[in-house]
Amino acid sequence: MDSPGKVTNCGTQGLRTRRRAAATALLAVLAAVALGGCASGGGVGKAVGKTLEAMGLKAPVAPTPQPVSVPLRLYAGENLNAGTGARPLALVVRVYQLRNMQQFEQTPFDAFLDEERERAALGSDLVRVTEVLLRPGQRHEMIEDVAADARSVGVVALFRTPASSRWRFSFDARQAAKQDGITVGLHACALTTSSVALQTPISGDSHGLAAVNCASTRR
Repeated sequence: MDSPGKVTNCGTQGLRTRRRAAATALLAVLAAVALGGCASGGGVGKAVGKTLEAMGLKAPVAPTPQPVSVPLRLYAGENLNAGTGARPLALVVRVYQLRNMQQFEQTPFDAFLDEERERAALGSDLVRVTEVLLRPGQRHEMIEDVAADARSVGVVALFRTPASSRWRFSFDARQAAKQDGITVGLHACALTTSSVALQTPISGDSHGLAAVNCASTRR
């Protein structure tokens, strides 16, 4: 039991103890690295960094994003791009690799019809774009090799009379790579998907068409 009037600073003592332990550990690491001939090429820095992380004295470095391969399946219905009519038509579909999906989600449909407007709208978020022409009933499967700095995969269908909010989807690229890729259905004027990597906010079922109404004219 401490005597009256004596103040014990446990926090300071604990900090000093941790610092002494850290210094001892660092000296041991430096000695081991030097004896092992690893003092060049950043070996010392890496070893010291790992020691500090293990002792909770240095925040771990976030892993560098790596490229991922995403299976992408585009399944066109027999009524592809028919709109409110009965005659199906071929459809241009664009697949985007994006650093962020916000600008993509806010860009109006008409901007995707003009390459200059599209690039101006997406700006530095755009990493790459690929164009696919689908015919009614066609099943197109591909592997999208997503760049390390791209977080999202976007899909835009240039329907002649697109349904509101259902002509564009964006997906989390790395989640899609881990969970069976991306499958998109393409219909008379709308897209469907059951992918859990979907980022686009949808009212109603993203894999259903019950609430979808085709526009009477192109938007």
